[in-house]
Amino acid sequence: MGKNSKRWLKNPIAILLSVALGFLVAFGIFRFEDIARFIGTSKIPYEKINRTSLEFKELIRPTFFNIEDFGASLESEDNSGALQAAIDAAIVTSTELRSDNKWDIYVGKVYIPSGHWRFKKGVSSTIGVEIFGDGVGKTYLDFLGNGIFLDFGSENEKFDLKINDLFINQFHPESIAIHLNQVNRNSGVSNIIIEGGAIGIKLTNCYTPSFDSFFIYNTKQYGVLGLNATNTDFSNFKIENCTVGAKFMNSDINSSTGLKFFGGVIQGCYDEGLILMDLTNFSSYSTFLEGNGRNDGKPQIYVTSDLNGKFDNDMIAFYSPFITGGHSSNKGQTAVKVENTTNFIFKESFMRANDRILTGIEVGKNVINADIINSKFSGVKKDFVIRDAKTNLILDPASKEGRGYGRQIFGLGSESGKTNNRHYMESYQGVFGNFNTGKVGIGSFNGKPSVQGFGGGSSYDFFTNPKVGNHISAQQGITQMAGVKFGTMITSSNAETNKKIRNVLVNTDEGKRFVTINTTEEETSRELVIKNTGTNSNALEIRSASTTIDNKNTFELLDGEAITMVYDGNQWQVISKYQL
Repeated sequence: MGKNSKRWLKNPIAILLSVALGFLVAFGIFRFEDIARFIGTSKIPYEKINRTSLEFKELIRPTFFNIEDFGASLESEDNSGALQAAIDAAIVTSTELRSDNKWDIYVGKVYIPSGHWRFKKGVSSTIGVEIFGDGVGKTYLDFLGNGIFLDFGSENEKFDLKINDLFINQFHPESIAIHLNQVNRNSGVSNIIIEGGAIGIKLTNCYTPSFDSFFIYNTKQYGVLGLNATNTDFSNFKIENCTVGAKFMNSDINSSTGLKFFGGVIQGCYDEGLILMDLTNFSSYSTFLEGNGRNDGKPQIYVTSDLNGKFDNDMIAFYSPFITGGHSSNKGQTAVKVENTTNFIFKESFMRANDRILTGIEVGKNVINADIINSKFSGVKKDFVIRDAKTNLILDPASKEGRGYGRQIFGLGSESGKTNNRHYMESYQGVFGNFNTGKVGIGSFNGKPSVQGFGGGSSYDFFTNPKVGNHISAQQGITQMAGVKFGTMITSSNAETNKKIRNVLVNTDEGKRFVTINTTEEETSRELVIKNTGTNSNALEIRSASTTIDNKNTFELLDGEAITMVYDGNQWQVISKYQL
């Protein structure tokens, strides 16, 4: 042994370094598989995957499951098997581990590197996973099959899923790029481009996922199809050149609640840009629609319901939408059509015709309340059309020219001692009532409440029982009360009474219908008149929410039959019945 060697052995620091180095070499040999795995030089230790242990949690959380490690190749004509194998390795199959409320943070990440990857078959999982690429301009997935490409969901368990940074190109006209079923909580799709196929993204019974920064174009059916998308957010997206941009409706088990759009663009679709059907509530913020409805007779937005009484539209609201005819909408288009909806709100909007839009908004049958507030129409010949006189319309002063006198709507104003309320103050908050019915103002006369009518003679319609002050004036200043009608509901769908309504007329031609008497109606001496106006031998069933009718749980009316009921403090008493 040389002098240098002896000197080195006498150095305590050198000895310590030697021992440490030896330990690391031994540990590396012992755990070579794990260490090599993280530096990409060996296979994944499958024997440790899905262990219910801290070791597994530490192992899988930072792991990227690269599809190349499972046999994928850019030269391969079909990488479906490799992608499925990577997904199977990444998922947490242990039911014990998934019982942990935070198990989703341990889910592996399936990595698809840059390049054009071809797939002939779809892949699927009933357990959560994350799939990501290098970006929409780098990782391209060419799907050649005719089914669902990425199919993730479970009928038995809600789970988390993420899909990010991919370009999916569909080559078959019947394929679906992404289908999500029962995804939940932290699930989301972001930075995705989808081209071609039948449907870009399909949702079934999804709860609280988010979709951000995606672009879908050239689909043969729908850019997005949602069957119950509850508490689901869509933001910073674009849907272009599809047959229908997006359609959302109920599923077999539920209606969408809390569905929201933020800052999206729907453009150049052949039929409707957006269809909303049988939703509990929907809200849109600053959505831009241009040039949709290229085919004749198609609007850019269509809101409707099948009136089955189960998931009918309740609240549909658009805040600050921008709608323009562009260069491709059908000539003479109605931009927005709404029907069969309880509450419709269109607020702070801008609509530009571009020589394409004839009618801005058409409010059709069975719309109970329509609010069109602070909206600007540019070049549109008919800003809005109200088809059904029963619709309660709320407007604002800026939406109509002229002063209060002569408007075919209810108005709020004031009167300073004049016989007729022929002018209103300009400071009132809004005007309320029916666009195609009587002209009525509600104001004050000599400091006391009054109702002033401006119709033919003194005829005007009320859809609430008015609380009249000591002044009623007709057009010629004759103090009288004439033509005032009781509140009446006329419908062909299931109905629920309220304090504003005395008469309920239900057409049952399309099937059996139900009238539910609200608990708030149960005040002594409250009177209701209910009639079945149908002619196709379908019954109208009446029931109370909390009591009985003539000692019965339900009461049926056949075609043409009507009853008058009074609440006696305990139950509803039928005081008269009319039958053919």
